[in-house]
Amino acid sequence: MFIPSLKVVLAIGLTLLVLSCSPQEASVAKQINSPAPIEIKVVVVTMFEIGADEGDKPGEFQLWKAGQKLDTCLPFAISHHDICINTETGVLGIVTGMGTAKAATAIMALGLDPRFDLTHAYWLVAGIAGVDPADASIGSAAWATWLLDGDLAHQIDAREIPNNWSTGYFPLFTTDPLLEKQTIDPKKLNRHGQSSNGEVYQLDPQLVDWAYALTKDVELNDYPQMQRLRDKYIGYPNAQKLPFVLKGEHLAASTFWHGDLLTQWANNWTHYWTAGQGNFVSSGMEDTGSYQSMIYLDKVQKVDKSRFMVVRTGSNYSAPPKDLSAIENLRLESGENGYAGMQSALESAYLVGSKVVDTIVANWSTFKTTMPYAVEGNTTKVAQQRLTVNNESSASISELSSTANKSKMTAKQLAEALHLEAHVEGGYFRQTFKADHRPTIATENGDRVTMTSIYYLLSAESPIGHFHMNQSDIMHYFHMGDPITYFMLNPDGSLQKTILGPDPTKGQTMQMLVKGGTWKASKIPQDGQYGYGLIGEAVAPGFDYADMQLGKKASLLKQFPKYTQLITELSRD
Repeated sequence: MFIPSLKVVLAIGLTLLVLSCSPQEASVAKQINSPAPIEIKVVVVTMFEIGADEGDKPGEFQLWKAGQKLDTCLPFAISHHDICINTETGVLGIVTGMGTAKAATAIMALGLDPRFDLTHAYWLVAGIAGVDPADASIGSAAWATWLLDGDLAHQIDAREIPNNWSTGYFPLFTTDPLLEKQTIDPKKLNRHGQSSNGEVYQLDPQLVDWAYALTKDVELNDYPQMQRLRDKYIGYPNAQKLPFVLKGEHLAASTFWHGDLLTQWANNWTHYWTAGQGNFVSSGMEDTGSYQSMIYLDKVQKVDKSRFMVVRTGSNYSAPPKDLSAIENLRLESGENGYAGMQSALESAYLVGSKVVDTIVANWSTFKTTMPYAVEGNTTKVAQQRLTVNNESSASISELSSTANKSKMTAKQLAEALHLEAHVEGGYFRQTFKADHRPTIATENGDRVTMTSIYYLLSAESPIGHFHMNQSDIMHYFHMGDPITYFMLNPDGSLQKTILGPDPTKGQTMQMLVKGGTWKASKIPQDGQYGYGLIGEAVAPGFDYADMQLGKKASLLKQFPKYTQLITELSRD
């Protein structure tokens, strides 16, 4: 015999009560039984995450999850990614997925989610982008006042356009490409700066100005490989600056475009649709879709669209340097060392965006009902959050650590302090010990001291120790800097990969033995926190150049045909 529990009885009773009520009474009963929605103060909108939400190479969301302590994650099955919130501060993080369609639907789904009260929430889109080298450098952060849609257009294939046309891509309801300074009739934009079809949206200029003024002096991270790329942009003074905070418009298009001509198109497009008021700076995919959802949600009083902000940070330039064609540069960007500004851009989005988020939370009693720019009198100031990067694949947040690398020793300074010189296999070295106080030992190549020791340094400027072989056994000891990855081709044809680094919890080791007769190469990331990796080596029997040989690419490829790409990249010749 089945005897229902009290909980089941109550649930059945409530269901019968609701079914017997009028629609108005049923609504009231449902509200009584539902928990109160969670009040959200700030929604942080990111578009992608590379892998896990923590502990590996970060995408746009990972730093926010860690830094804002978004530790309570709730299922969000009708969208791309779970929602994560900080229940104490009222900060919510969302990952929309890439592209206009995913962004629009994710924001709409969140806005209609009954679990949250978003009526007073501020919204911050914080994502990476391509940046116009005429206006910004990689790693820089741009606050947008205008959002442009680059997809709503007419297009004729470039092979079929008239000879005197600059492009086959032009606005809907027109029949010719835009001229350089052409603008739309301002009367065709409504009082909010929006076009009827969604080609352009204007955010609250005063809120944008407030966010920019609050963050314009935030110090952003710079890395060695960024400097090497910036140096190529001769004739672009803004592209050659260290990362900085600026204001500039964002163009969203679902096609990843690149090149001088398309960058000029983006500038003309922005100038046209903003009636000459805006300047193109950043390119991405999602933000017009996100804001269109905000407009619809605002109409039913689910959100306040005037509290929507966009900061985009430069992971790459939208046009190539003078010495490369568009396709050459795009191919380089797609390689292992592409997107030189990626790490800095992800960090800039957090460093700049968190200043805004923390300030809103700290002043919520006022900012809930009054826009920040309209507040009179003193407001609570917040400390600038800082980033500490542990290795090339993950980062953590600490308010006590230093933001920039200015306080860190550079590879050049370290090499000079240790009196290092260039090594034939790549990198820099100095012998620190030679056991010439003991009797020598006999080897196939002659008498050798029992042991020698050296410092060995790889830097972002000289990041590869090329394939070579020693006859002696060598113990390696990690000292400081970025992790170094070693590749060993063993006599039996197998490949061994070991990472020398400071953190054994991340699969790194601080000591490594390489036996004599093993082909060995090493490399460090060119976008690491320090820009160098320093190790020590103890060689027994002691090192002699007669016992070392550099790998010949052709010979290694013949001996180890399975590792063509690795040998090609890490061989000297």
